Amino acid sequence: MTPMKRNLANFDLTNAMESLYTTGQYFVRVRPETSQGLTTDYWGESTDPDGIQRNRLNEKNQYLENLKTELHFISCLKPGRLLDIGCGPGWLLSCVDNHWSKYGVEPSAQASTEASPHGIIYKGVFETVDYDDSFFDLVIAYHVIEHMKDPVTTLRKIRDLLRPGGTIIVGTPDFDSGCARRFGNNYRLLNDPTHISLFSNDSMHRCLRDCGFQILKVDYPFFSTKWFNRTNLLRCFNTNRISPPAYGNFMTFYCRKP
Repeated sequence: MTPMKRNLANFDLTNAMESLYTTGQYFVRVRPETSQGLTTDYWGESTDPDGIQRNRLNEKNQYLENLKTELHFISCLKPGRLLDIGCGPGWLLSCVDNHWSKYGVEPSAQASTEASPHGIIYKGVFETVDYDDSFFDLVIAYHVIEHMKDPVTTLRKIRDLLRPGGTIIVGTPDFDSGCARRFGNNYRLLNDPTHISLFSNDSMHRCLRDCGFQILKVDYPFFSTKWFNRTNLLRCFNTNRISPPAYGNFMTFYCRKP
């Protein structure tokens, strides 16, 4: 199914998300065809939607705080082979029990070098990896597919790499969340230039099922995070500004390959 391609100059987020219901497509493509999505400098200096300078390589503690639920879920699984797509500096891999055989994929030269002590790291993009089918017991794609030009092909490739009964964890923004509907093009996660493939909750459910996965559960992390505070709640009243972090912005799917 060919995704729509949108340039933000004439883009309307609300209409785009509504089109997913009427067309049956899984996601909407935005930004020019030349966009790199998850670029090799993703882990370097950048500016967040509020205009604040950041360097993701300095955000280890917050990154791991965001992964508390996922790490607990992994700790309850029988160890096997694990693949972390877009593993960055290997922070997740470093927290996983060493009874796991840990693999990672990361295009950033600096981040992949930092990840090397924590697993077997492929320095490149996921599209070019060449693992055997049914090789992995667990694949993690934590906020990766929104950066990819062809996320459906990515999910199908993950399915092939998983053994029967294997697990996938997929995290991605919901561009049709209540906050997204309220703020439209001021939705903060639309204002990340590396986000090029936009899913809704409904379309992500459909996509995962059609790619051959059984959805075990879905989490919407917010209320246990530092982002749930009075300041962000009050910001919800002013739709002329970039939206605040809010419930439903992120969705995490836990799935099994039958």
